[in-house]
Amino acid sequence: MTIDKDLIKQIKITPILESLRLEDISDEIYFGDQYSKNYISNSRLGVLKKDGAKAFFEGIPQVYNSSFETGSLIHTMCLQSEDYEVIEGVYKPTAKAGLMADALYKTDGTTPTDDEIKSMSYIIGYYKDKLTFNRLKEFRQKAEPYWRDRFIYETNNPFKEGNKKRIYTDERNFELLNNCLKTLNENKDIQNLLHPTGVLDTPITGNEKTILLDIQMEIPGYEPKVYKLKAKLDNFSIDKEEDIITVNDLKTTSRPAVQFDPEYFSYQREIAFYSWLIKLCAKKFYNVENAKTKGNFLVVSTIPEYNTLVYPMTSKLFMSGWKEALFLLKTVAYLNQVKGYEF
Repeated sequence: MTIDKDLIKQIKITPILESLRLEDISDEIYFGDQYSKNYISNSRLGVLKKDGAKAFFEGIPQVYNSSFETGSLIHTMCLQSEDYEVIEGVYKPTAKAGLMADALYKTDGTTPTDDEIKSMSYIIGYYKDKLTFNRLKEFRQKAEPYWRDRFIYETNNPFKEGNKKRIYTDERNFELLNNCLKTLNENKDIQNLLHPTGVLDTPITGNEKTILLDIQMEIPGYEPKVYKLKAKLDNFSIDKEEDIITVNDLKTTSRPAVQFDPEYFSYQREIAFYSWLIKLCAKKFYNVENAKTKGNFLVVSTIPEYNTLVYPMTSKLFMSGWKEALFLLKTVAYLNQVKGYEF
């Protein structure tokens, strides 16, 4: 499909500041139906760039990837350890069998029927209609120790209001998590960025905060139209003393940390996009204007020696990231209004 790049460049974007929100929204809600189909996120812009218009307007497919599960676990425990705990000694099966075991767990200690397992296999994509008798038996052998151990643990440690939310993972991920957290905690540069201090006032910080914003996009010859943006920032700080806004993005890599290359996955677009949004929030909610913006990738390797490093955003990366974000946002409006694609 050909697109009119000259027309796309002429599209005007205007943020509707009355709609700007900075909130705590759980992953379950953020990635759920409420903020899904009609919202544009950086990840969804990545789908547009990689897979095209049809994939973008259909929405991001929920495809299981074990590295995503590992990365999510490290993010949660590095950035939200005050709210979550990973239970040691109660281990679920690996990969999709673990998703199945979690989804089928019953708090009364009973085990699911074969029909319940088969039904869940379609939802999760675990063999689906290829769940033979032997595979069903094999799944039970993997899942039943987890169901038993979890029931015993929760019976002996009943959940009370105010307790941390419990996370269960497999044994390999548990070990990997602790190795990564150890090296992240030992990296003083990373810790100083995540927990900055000031001379007189402690900078404003936030972990896993959601930003919601409506923008108006105006194409020459077309009526202006409003689109919804969403973003979930790993970590940010607003230093009023130094007039600096910093956006930090935690990244896991299955390679040595020194080989991290943000441009390979267009990660610079992510920080540039998030920096624009948090700068709007800083002005609206904290009366901070014209602050200098910095960005960093906080990188941890998920292979021994679990190395870490801080990879700072350069001016060049900010410029290329913002240019790409703007072009992709405008392309969404172009495809929607000129080419007729619908959300």
